[in-house]
Amino acid sequence: MKKLNITREQEKLLLTGEFLNEPQTLLYTTDPSFSNKVYKKEFLLNGEKQIDLSEVSSNQRIYVAGIDNQQVYVGAERRVSINGLYNCRDLGGYVTKEKQMTKWGYLFRSDAPDHLLVEDQRYLKQMDIKTVIDLRSPGEIEKNPDKDMGETDHVELDPHAEVAKKASEVPSQGTSNKDEVKVHMLEQLASTAEGQATLIKWQKQMIQQMHDLVMTEKSQAAYSIFLKMVNQTAEPKALIFHCQGGKDRTGWGAALILGLLGVDKKTIYQDYLLTDTYNRPRNEMRMAIYKQYTDNAFVLDYLASLQQTKVDYLDGAFHVMEKEFGTIEAYAKEKLDVTDSDIQRLKSTYLYNEKDRQNILNRWK
Repeated sequence: MKKLNITREQEKLLLTGEFLNEPQTLLYTTDPSFSNKVYKKEFLLNGEKQIDLSEVSSNQRIYVAGIDNQQVYVGAERRVSINGLYNCRDLGGYVTKEKQMTKWGYLFRSDAPDHLLVEDQRYLKQMDIKTVIDLRSPGEIEKNPDKDMGETDHVELDPHAEVAKKASEVPSQGTSNKDEVKVHMLEQLASTAEGQATLIKWQKQMIQQMHDLVMTEKSQAAYSIFLKMVNQTAEPKALIFHCQGGKDRTGWGAALILGLLGVDKKTIYQDYLLTDTYNRPRNEMRMAIYKQYTDNAFVLDYLASLQQTKVDYLDGAFHVMEKEFGTIEAYAKEKLDVTDSDIQRLKSTYLYNEKDRQNILNRWK
């Protein structure tokens, strides 16, 4: 199984692939297993080996398959394209060290679905989400509870990430609000050399936070249950896991899943850093609110650091994990109650195999 690349240009979805010829017959479906409601259609190339999929993807998530000499190509848009979520994306299409590929349409990492529009909820329900795992603290959840996505299981797991919780605070509009108060308090701190040094020190706290997500007992307990929820069925079921911004608590959860599936470290980092791209509009909006109250560079740098996605942050997790345990597999076995059979089950469930290839090939008959 190989990856089809699907990219978005405004309202257009464009497919590119090394095997595309003119014309090209493709399968498309809203079912990631390609077992139900599968359609076959001949598409024409648009420009440089591109196929415009917009006519079949207006208000539902679609999955596309193509065939070239018995080789099956599968793809979907990485980001779930709805207005109420910035950073909801599919963990499919990543190639493992054993040259298998993660399945599209089942494992989604996201920012918090606490502000979904009605049409967003409708879109997500069509994706047949079975499980939602909320990695926020009880206080965050109480303040901004998840909106319904039609899931059958909703689990709350708190890794006790205080810096991440602070980073996830969403500014509120208004003339007199907590954001204005917070900014003015930071301005007072930044008015002295000692205070400026404190702000610089605080900017480095996220590295320690990621270290703690690996090493503290409370975090390990949360991620142990998290992996059990991900791995609870032998047949893949659509699952979304999230914190507030979908950055660090969610990022470490994604790193665990991808690492145990056999995806290499470089790819895990690339997935982590995608958050910076997808969250950029939200972060720019938040910084615009803060800039209404201050132009102090130390304050703004500190506030920006809480929202940023940096290699150094994920390094904080990987460096201690590799130093103490060597590999993600060894760490998961020793600290997260994961067994060899659990890892094999995870791979059998969420990596494409020969059965999946034959199922798609049979759809052409």
